[in-house]
Amino acid sequence: MGGRVRHEKWPCWEKQPATYPVAKTTYFPPPNQLQSFKITRISEQQPMKRFIVLLQLVLVFSADAQTTVMDRFRQKDDRSFPIRLENASTLNLPGTDYAPAYYDNGLIFVSARSKRGPRDVQTKEPYMEHFFAAFDALGKLLPPQRFEFNALKKSDFHEGAVTFTNDYKTVFISRNNNENGVIKAGKSGKSTQKIYQAQYGYPDWSNPIDLPFNSNEYSCMHPSLSPDGKKLFFASDMPGGFGGFDLYVVEIIDKGWGTPVNLGPAINTDKQDLFPFISFSGALYFASNGRQNTLGGMDIYFVNNPLNNPTEVINLGEPFNSDGNDHSFIIDEDGHSGYFASDRKEMGYGKDDIFQFFAPKGIEGTGKPETSAALISVIDNKTGEPLQDAEIRILEPTDDGFVSGESDFYSLDMVPRQGDPNAFTLSLVRKGAAELGQPSFFSNAEGGATARFTRFKQYLVLVNVKGYTPKEQFVFVDSEKDQKLEFKLSEAPPCLRAGGIVLTTEFSTRIANATIRFVHRNSGHTETVRTTWSGEFDACLPLDGDYVAYVERSGFKTENYRLTASKDNAAFQEVRLRPNTLTASVEETMPLANGLSEGSVLILDKFFYEYNKATLNQGAIRHLDVILELMKRYPDMEIDLVSHTDTRGDAGLNMELTQERSKNAKIYLVVKGVDESRINAIGKGETEPRNHCKEGVDCSDEEHQQNNRLEVKVRKLGKAAKP
Repeated sequence: MGGRVRHEKWPCWEKQPATYPVAKTTYFPPPNQLQSFKITRISEQQPMKRFIVLLQLVLVFSADAQTTVMDRFRQKDDRSFPIRLENASTLNLPGTDYAPAYYDNGLIFVSARSKRGPRDVQTKEPYMEHFFAAFDALGKLLPPQRFEFNALKKSDFHEGAVTFTNDYKTVFISRNNNENGVIKAGKSGKSTQKIYQAQYGYPDWSNPIDLPFNSNEYSCMHPSLSPDGKKLFFASDMPGGFGGFDLYVVEIIDKGWGTPVNLGPAINTDKQDLFPFISFSGALYFASNGRQNTLGGMDIYFVNNPLNNPTEVINLGEPFNSDGNDHSFIIDEDGHSGYFASDRKEMGYGKDDIFQFFAPKGIEGTGKPETSAALISVIDNKTGEPLQDAEIRILEPTDDGFVSGESDFYSLDMVPRQGDPNAFTLSLVRKGAAELGQPSFFSNAEGGATARFTRFKQYLVLVNVKGYTPKEQFVFVDSEKDQKLEFKLSEAPPCLRAGGIVLTTEFSTRIANATIRFVHRNSGHTETVRTTWSGEFDACLPLDGDYVAYVERSGFKTENYRLTASKDNAAFQEVRLRPNTLTASVEETMPLANGLSEGSVLILDKFFYEYNKATLNQGAIRHLDVILELMKRYPDMEIDLVSHTDTRGDAGLNMELTQERSKNAKIYLVVKGVDESRINAIGKGETEPRNHCKEGVDCSDEEHQQNNRLEVKVRKLGKAAKP
């Protein structure tokens, strides 16, 4: 089902966040709400041995820390490249929205926006939940949808900040102390915050597990994982700190856990230090209301080398900080944009809003992400000789196989489904290397090139040389050592290019799925291709010499033409087909040309949802972009978006899930400019499986997955827009 995730907020910071009685289902409020809560200090109840270890660690940090630690404000922006700030209005509602985290080409954040269900007795707001907003192909945020890591919660409680491993397969979550969804209390009768860990595996997230350094008597929250995945930073009010909440770090050792270490007095104060975020450059960002150089309320600070006796803590200053509470800062891998939350009034919509910033030259003083050199060599697989002028393209793939920021990485294709002439598979076809624009590098005379990869990021390297079969390789850099990538290319089989476009005679309408048969005149060898949805074709002919090309399409008269295939020149031909009915109108010709008509069904075969979730992932968005393009080509087209699930799970819940999925798909198209009256959103649940996997039938996960699909039924086609 559509998921939930809630978060904590942090107000005034003059006082320590309280823990609350179990009966009241407690949470740690945002900065603008702390001042109204009773302070509860816990000390004697902790196991003495652990307390002594923690105290010794704190004392070590205290002895090493320099009393000359300098607090200063960040330098003013370069006037040529000012930092730009805007309210991330797509995310925010009048209530509390905060704690953004990057996830799967989008953002997860915490919000109290549910209109239904119980409310927290302290804040009068709904319980905090997680919401997810994906980025579209241009990097803009889409309307958020409720996100749930698993649907096994049995009661209401607050969700909090999250952090992920680089592959997004492991998550650490702040939430109320609970066991299987039932709130738990400590000896004081009150519930704390804990950090939980969950793993993603088909079909869903695992049950969260309680980390060993958590306690029923004090809180641990606001996790942030280091880029190498080996250290977890968090905030806690465990005994032995400097007052209020302090920042800690704990090592992940052989799938186990070390002992949490206080970051020391250079970073922590006697008040509230919260929301740590460790960036790709190794800078630690955090929020505090205990430092003297402040603009008011909670301010956002950063410190470089936080684990190596830091000597300078820097206030980010304006526009990041204000006289309100500013917190939960994150920044992207390149250091050029990010998000944070604030209750500032002049730019806000609600109690706390999420803001987005753009820093074209990065943030002064925070350093740059660590990189490793990649030494790329391209050689002939047969001779071992280097290949000069190889085109090398370096792209950043997303978790589901798409490429970030490359909206034209795929072309649209619409293929008739066998046995059903009125149904089509609508899919994205990845373009060849030569169609992807300018290469990142060219290999030199030794067949080499050098690139730099940011550590702990994944890349897709494509290598293309004329006359050779292209190769690609996924690269993940997790070491400071130089990477050595060798591409051994084999000569491509003969390929004499012959392409063109097929149109109607009267209206110049592009004809999809026409068949072109190339017959070699001397040998009789035949190569067959078809036109794409855009009416274009591209053939790779193995023999040189003369060919006859026969162009056929149902509903049209067959045409043919002659061509000569050679290595020196690619043959191109514009072919026009005449309808069998000479008096056919444009309304009659259009369905013949493209195959679409009222009642046609477009099946999005690769449009996969996560199990029990209605949120749109990047793969779903790219496929919806295809539907968007189709509706632009046909401005009068009206469609039904019909969502289906497999037969696993409760039938009623599956029906609700598909209704939510179709609604979210409609919202996306409407946000992109399609009039909502042109779209019906319909959920069919598990009522129409497309294969044999009916209720009670034993099927593989892959077979069940085929039934989790989105179909587009054309209710009205209309005329195509003029080119």
